[in-house]
Amino acid sequence: MANKVSFHVNGEICSVECPENLTLLSYLREQLGLVGSKNGCNQGHCGSCTVIIDGKAALACSVKVAKLAGSKVETIENLSAEEKLHPLQEAFMKMGAVQCGFCTPGMIMAAKALLDQNLRPTDEEIKEALRHNFCRCTGYAAIVRAVKLAAAMMRGGDEIDLVSINKEQAAGPENSSIGSSPLKKDARLKVTGSPIYAGDMQIDEMLHGKLLLSRYPSAKIKKIDPSKAYAAEGVVMVLTAAQIPGRKGFGLLNPHQPVLAEDRVRYIGEPLAVVIAESEETAASALDLIDVDYEILPGVYSAEEGLLADAPQLHPGGNLVHQVSVQRGDTGQAFARADVIVEGEYTTPMVEHAYLEPEAALAQTDENGVVTVWTASQGSYAFREMIAATLNIPQEKVRVIYTPAGGAFGGKEEPTVQIHCALGAFMTGRPVKMVLSRRESIIMSTKRHAARMFYRHGATADGRIIAMEARVILDAGAYESLSKPVIFRAGIITAGPYDIPNVKTDSIGVYTNHPPAGAFRGFGTTQVAFGSEQQVDRLARALGIDPFELRRINGLAPGKTTITGQLIGKDCGYQQALAAVEQSLQQTLKYLPVPKKGKKIGVGIAGAYKNVGLGAGKVDQAGARIEIDWQGRLQLKVGAIDMGQGSDTALAQIAAAETGLLYEDFEVISNDTALTPEGGVTTASRQTYISGQAVCEAAAEFKKSFHRSLTECFNLHSGDFRPVSGGIEIKTGKSAAQSFLSFREIVAAADKAGLALMGESVYTAPETFSLRESADHEEGLPLHLYNVHFAYCYAAQVAIVEVDENSGEVEVLKIIAAQDLGKAIHYQNSCCQVEGGVLMGLGYGLREELQLEEGLVVSDNLLKLKVPMIKDSPQMEIFLVE
Repeated sequence: MANKVSFHVNGEICSVECPENLTLLSYLREQLGLVGSKNGCNQGHCGSCTVIIDGKAALACSVKVAKLAGSKVETIENLSAEEKLHPLQEAFMKMGAVQCGFCTPGMIMAAKALLDQNLRPTDEEIKEALRHNFCRCTGYAAIVRAVKLAAAMMRGGDEIDLVSINKEQAAGPENSSIGSSPLKKDARLKVTGSPIYAGDMQIDEMLHGKLLLSRYPSAKIKKIDPSKAYAAEGVVMVLTAAQIPGRKGFGLLNPHQPVLAEDRVRYIGEPLAVVIAESEETAASALDLIDVDYEILPGVYSAEEGLLADAPQLHPGGNLVHQVSVQRGDTGQAFARADVIVEGEYTTPMVEHAYLEPEAALAQTDENGVVTVWTASQGSYAFREMIAATLNIPQEKVRVIYTPAGGAFGGKEEPTVQIHCALGAFMTGRPVKMVLSRRESIIMSTKRHAARMFYRHGATADGRIIAMEARVILDAGAYESLSKPVIFRAGIITAGPYDIPNVKTDSIGVYTNHPPAGAFRGFGTTQVAFGSEQQVDRLARALGIDPFELRRINGLAPGKTTITGQLIGKDCGYQQALAAVEQSLQQTLKYLPVPKKGKKIGVGIAGAYKNVGLGAGKVDQAGARIEIDWQGRLQLKVGAIDMGQGSDTALAQIAAAETGLLYEDFEVISNDTALTPEGGVTTASRQTYISGQAVCEAAAEFKKSFHRSLTECFNLHSGDFRPVSGGIEIKTGKSAAQSFLSFREIVAAADKAGLALMGESVYTAPETFSLRESADHEEGLPLHLYNVHFAYCYAAQVAIVEVDENSGEVEVLKIIAAQDLGKAIHYQNSCCQVEGGVLMGLGYGLREELQLEEGLVVSDNLLKLKVPMIKDSPQMEIFLVE
């Protein structure tokens, strides 16, 4: 029954006849078009929908419109209604508190409710005010700094001390050189809550799709009968595997995962059918009308179980996904002469990415039969190939346009709704939009591989690690996804950042009836970093050697060799990272408080390294193009995808540095298959390096054509002009007619003269090679043939914790992190990325786990996943080793 309610939204009165269950979030987004309040969970767990109601922060998804009579509601859109940003919005941009941006509007509104009452908040008061707001990207440290800066600005600015708020230089447009920190390209859109995400988009005549997901983790499908759903009012179409016109499987490397399951399901969350209807509610209701006859089959619920001879076979080739072995030296002889041998077994859990933006896509087919899909991904070209194969049309008939990802971390490398959405638009001829609920996202999407690791290390009394044997078993879940390269990297980095002359390792991936495991930040190196560092600590205790010293003795450095035989060059900063955190620790220990009774302070050190680029002999390329369009817009077109990590900004900095033009003039267009060159998938820490090199080369070519155009069309030479916003300023005396030339005038003149005003390049990374059967250097064989990767990054961290001796409860007091990343293009953003990684690691180590029971997902919401919130964020100190 509908009730009429009147209340104010951003100063405007709203009179609404609403049912009892209509939420404020639905009303704002769907009826008022105020999409700044984001829907991250619709369960009151994430805070992305935070608004201010009668002066207090509130979760719009948990507030019923029927209860709002006489209330005053303020949303993020009201903060910049007159184009002038609120101090909080400015501060979030300046402090680097904006990454993927999905949580940002909610964070800002929660912070505004605080600052409206208290302009001198402590860190603890800020964390209390933002305790309901979840961020997966930043680690919260930059957010706290931003709120403190905004408070100072609102007090009048006389007390602003940026150094005390953030040791790094605050971002600003006036400083955009390499290594500085200009305002990020997308920051303004994100702090204003602009409709930039796929879930925010609307098209006339749009239909909605929902997926029927499997009820069982392992079952045979005897029959799917969609007739009742098809007959329901408002349902336009129900699609099953039988209606797929082309390839019925998908996958970045192995397209064996069904788009829609036809004869068997292998995990909870596997789609069987898609309902296309006039509304999302109608589509969701119709799912219950689809009859599925299952025959439940025995399942495999651990990787170890999957290796047993009598285990159910989940795929025609068995349960073994892939195996990688590394052999170096003679471990038998080495262990025989070791003074100390330690053995250990370690496990790491399956973990959910928990990006805040649930997967979404919007698709439509035009009059020429071109299917256009707007979606977040980590590679539009890869998605285009999979969509075209399913629709059985040429790739040229599919256009994939990247919409900003509200977080990804590897989890958006594989499609979820995108193929189904395109299929719906292709089959119905009308636009189709699909958005996963938080539960659907959790049970469908790829995960971090759970791992069981068996290690054996041998060392001599002087601290030299001379032998290591390891066996790593990874739970790959139901389908391959990106398990093969994850297994490969777990195998080649099993030892961690150490030069060990005698090694024998096996890394094995196994199919189970769990959600597919795929790419996740660290990509196989994260699990083995835990196992190997535990072993190094145990060796240090057994030998009586300081754990820093043991890592120094054995740590990789120029001239040393990885376990795969690769000679390390001068770009290795592991030893410097160790030194940085050790020095900081020594200073920090002087000021640690005395622990309370029953508690003790503990200090831990760990190191790690990870590949840059695809490696293993794969051709690793990216393209870039710089041009000026007819409207005079200076455009940088790249295939790299900015998921919040800041690649658009870093690449624009490179373009500005190489061309001599202004950073703020560059408009970055990324990953539109109709407009941009291919850049490959944003994965393997590759884009800043590879796309950055492509931008360097394209910029050099553009600069030549730009200067040639100025010379031939305007008789201007180097030194006659300088870049200014929107064009160039001609120095006095060089032209009596004018002192300013716009980009529009320059491109028009160049076109008239028949001059190409553009620069483009495709950059290919340095050559790498497949893993050799033996990592021992063969006489006469060039050492570069052992280069499995062309580069690595290195890290060292210290954790200072307080432990309750009775309960075992751990409070992390401080993390000191040093990262060797080469050259930091955007210094502040690089630090903020490390902070986000630190908190994600803290969650991985202490809290998070995707809990499964016989294949059923127990942790099916953000609360149950136990992702770290702002009160879990410790003090952090970040060092960049350049």
